[in-house]
Amino acid sequence: TVRSLAGSPTRNCIDTGSQSHGLAALPTAEDVSTDDFMKQLGHASQIIPLLHPHTSDKEMNEEESASLLEILSRQFSHSDGIRGFFAVYLTSPESQTVDEVPNVLANAVRGADTKIMVPLACMNVIMPTAMQSIHQDAELKECASKTASNGKKILRILKGNDEVINNCKAISRVCEDAEKGPEEEGTDNLTEYWEKFFVNYKYEEQQKKDIALAVSEFC
Repeated sequence: TVRSLAGSPTRNCIDTGSQSHGLAALPTAEDVSTDDFMKQLGHASQIIPLLHPHTSDKEMNEEESASLLEILSRQFSHSDGIRGFFAVYLTSPESQTVDEVPNVLANAVRGADTKIMVPLACMNVIMPTAMQSIHQDAELKECASKTASNGKKILRILKGNDEVINNCKAISRVCEDAEKGPEEEGTDNLTEYWEKFFVNYKYEEQQKKDIALAVSEFC
């Protein structure tokens, strides 16, 4: 069962820069494969500085990149790992100051089970977009905007994948309260899934409009 991110999607941006650098700081493959959501947050804080090293840090070699890819792939093998990683990554200053997703992370996202990864990646666009719509405070609004932008960067890695297209079409239908056409019979379960998600979070009209716009490029 895919679960949404825990906590507010507009958490204050997390500074992971104080974490120690180097592969010695990495959690084990077993840890990221089996630990629960809360522990995955800590694992993410150890991994992120390696994905975005400071200019003074030495770049990873091929062997080190392969080791990091293995850790990320294990972490992305289950919902708690994906949710925990992106809850930290999407709000981290390191990720918000670069335009491109690091190759190691992009490859791990591509290698994950799309049935698990795609709905969560969609939520990582939907939730901060919805918060951006309702925030009055300028700083919180900007933080939500940056998080939503980061969520799109991750979803773009999988752009064109059938799971992405079908989920985003279902999200758009829910946002627009549109009826399902004959050619979309197979996506009925997805529409029901996203309807329940939107009801759960009590998204209102303006939020739905903003979410529909945010996912339109993926449909």
